Amino acid sequence: MTQIKAILGPTNTGKTYTALERLLAYPSGIIGFPLRLLAKENYDRMVKIKGKKNVGLITGEEKIVPPQAKWFSCTVEAMPVHIPVDIVIIDEIQLCSDPDRGHIFTHRLLHCRGTYETIFLGADTIIPILKKLVPSIEIQTRPRLSSLVYNGFTKLTKLPPRCAIVAFSAHEVYAIAELVKRQKGGCAIIMGRLSPRTRNAQMELYQNKEVDYLIATDAIGMGLNMDVNHIAFVNLSKYDGRQMRNLYPSEIAQIAGRAGRGSRDGTFGITANCPIISDKIVNAIENHAFDPIKQIYWRNHDLDFQNPLTLFSTLTTPSLFPQLITGQYSSDLKNLSYLIQDHEVRSICTSQFKTELLWECCQIPDFKKIGSEYHARICKQIFLFLIKQGHIPENWIDQQIQQLNHLQGDIDTLMQRLASIRIYSFLTTKNNWVESSSYWHAQTKEIEEKLSDALHDSLVSKFVNQRVTNLIHHLSYSKQINAFTSITNEGNISIDGEFIGKIRGFCFQLPDSIQKEERSFILKKINKSIEKFIPQQVNRLIHDNNKEFTIDHDKKIISWQKSPIAQLKKGKDFFHPDICLLNKDLIQQVFQNLILRRLKEFLENYNRRLFPNFFNALDNDNNTSELRGILHQLYENGGILWTEQYFSLSKDTIKQLKHYKIHYGNHAIYIENLFKEKQYYLRHTLLTLNEQIANPVLLSPKQVAYLTSSTMNKNLVAKMGWLVANKQIIRLDIAEKLTFKLKKASKKHPVCFHKKWIAPVPYYNDNIIPLLKSLKLQPKKPEKLTYEKFGPPAPLLIKKIKIKKQRKIKHMTHLTQDNPFNILKNFLLNRT
Repeated sequence: MTQIKAILGPTNTGKTYTALERLLAYPSGIIGFPLRLLAKENYDRMVKIKGKKNVGLITGEEKIVPPQAKWFSCTVEAMPVHIPVDIVIIDEIQLCSDPDRGHIFTHRLLHCRGTYETIFLGADTIIPILKKLVPSIEIQTRPRLSSLVYNGFTKLTKLPPRCAIVAFSAHEVYAIAELVKRQKGGCAIIMGRLSPRTRNAQMELYQNKEVDYLIATDAIGMGLNMDVNHIAFVNLSKYDGRQMRNLYPSEIAQIAGRAGRGSRDGTFGITANCPIISDKIVNAIENHAFDPIKQIYWRNHDLDFQNPLTLFSTLTTPSLFPQLITGQYSSDLKNLSYLIQDHEVRSICTSQFKTELLWECCQIPDFKKIGSEYHARICKQIFLFLIKQGHIPENWIDQQIQQLNHLQGDIDTLMQRLASIRIYSFLTTKNNWVESSSYWHAQTKEIEEKLSDALHDSLVSKFVNQRVTNLIHHLSYSKQINAFTSITNEGNISIDGEFIGKIRGFCFQLPDSIQKEERSFILKKINKSIEKFIPQQVNRLIHDNNKEFTIDHDKKIISWQKSPIAQLKKGKDFFHPDICLLNKDLIQQVFQNLILRRLKEFLENYNRRLFPNFFNALDNDNNTSELRGILHQLYENGGILWTEQYFSLSKDTIKQLKHYKIHYGNHAIYIENLFKEKQYYLRHTLLTLNEQIANPVLLSPKQVAYLTSSTMNKNLVAKMGWLVANKQIIRLDIAEKLTFKLKKASKKHPVCFHKKWIAPVPYYNDNIIPLLKSLKLQPKKPEKLTYEKFGPPAPLLIKKIKIKKQRKIKHMTHLTQDNPFNILKNFLLNRT
């Protein structure tokens, strides 16, 4: 009589290792795994021990069955239950509680036995069910070999290397992978939709430390043994094929248990926008204490193939045992449910043989998962081929697989092609369905492998910055103490021939994908080389042409060769802001002084180039005291003085101002070229620095007038050279021209106002009188006609305002004793 055992416990308990040893100790045996990937992985292990001739692999899409095979690695669905063997092992037996596949595992639990021994592996939550359904079972529980600890929330950008980030949709996986590529250099991808070959390639990418991060769905939770230190959850809910639901604590534990292997401890936590895991669930995961499974899924296997309706009836018959429940229709049952409604199918299925064949066709796996009706139509087509022709036509298979034999397309396109080719790979394993099945199976396998490789290459291309990851890998794991660093004259930096970054100005630029900690690491490697390069860079800057220097007026930054090197701040006066070097940690103090001297020289030259006549006037020592006073005031105010504040100037001073291209107008004294684009933007920069205004609104000088708003700083607007006229502001030079024109027209007598006289300033009827007043004109409103008077109303008149000039102060010959000047005079005489 067979001995039935269960080896149960959390992940990382060595259950599978023990089971394989037990399997190979018998002369023959079968082990069933929940995934094709696991079946293939353990098949390879068994081949190394027992040899290729003695080991078989049976999955839905692949059969390797040598004539002398004694040991078989299979998926649970594909297990050959009719082959008598000494030992049978079923892995992840707790999947009996899975709504989609549970009935398969339950069937193996109840009916699949080895001649001498049967072993079930899985989580200990299945213990109560096992004891009720298999009373004679011997149960062994095993503790985890290492601890698993919750460490709370960690930002995505702060997650440590050798970490797996778990999401539950392709959209989330791709979005996180893009972020990790930018921040960390790259990552590997594990999803259930990947083919085993692609998944293995992605695992190798991670295991070989070419990347330090793994982005995965819950496909990571089943038996994938990888070097993961930490599991970070992006979400705690998933779509299970029917609805969105929260993960069960046991599911979180299954995934989190992938952290830490052997005796090495692991951690798990949350990241991104994942909700907090409750203390109760954390305690259950850390102590491996979960609610036991009370019911498992079951489907009747005592089937009546008289016709499709009786078959469907027996498949949906409920169990008499309360522990066994029927779940949602699985894929094969959905196919049958759809096809029994098809008149053509029902009319054909008139015998047990045809009904059995129909059921076999309904069990073709739906790898594409794009809709049950679509897949049911494929099943119907295969069924009709087999009924009418006795086999699937080879020209039809060839046509279908050749449509998939293309490597172009994005990741999702390649995944869809892979899912499709897996269906045809499954069909070609059926010897009685396909003539020359071995040939066609080889053809489908070849296309699957090419598509898998193309998918892997696409994933690497999209989610791995190969250059950055190779560099970090080289620097991190290289046994060399000092890597050879070189810097070209252009500032390009290479380590052992690998381009790593560049120096632009005095800023060391690395790719955005390299994280802060990695930047510090790389900087240490190349610090000495950069220090040697700095004097050369300083020498270039000192002797470079002024054209290589530019000012960013928005950010208030001076750039050299398009690289920011200094920040402008408020200085001692309007035209001389302070200059603060950026990234000066790499520059010695003596070189900093040289750079600052050169930048001050550039700024001085720039001011003089844009305002040459004004600075020439300042440099002229022969100017009169009145002119020097005006020039000094202009210098302090950045080139504009509003004339309401000043007495009348002498004719000689006005003549000298005109000589220096300084306009003496009705509203202000200002430098004439102040509203040219370069001069205007420089002055705006200097003014906002001097006034210490953050984020000021910059009005373009190309427009002559603007409407005012409540948020407009009218004081700043005036200082920038705009005349405020109620609802409008007008550029100062335009306002001067309008005032001159209108005063000239109204010099002798009041004149009628015409719209054209204020062009190019926009005309607003309700603003015209305030506008004329701001232009120092006196508008005269037309009187309203009385009842007795007739005719059109009088037009708006304008006339010149007579301004009383303030008399100059005459020389005072007699000073009173308490006059300040007399007091000062006596003080000076007493000192001498």
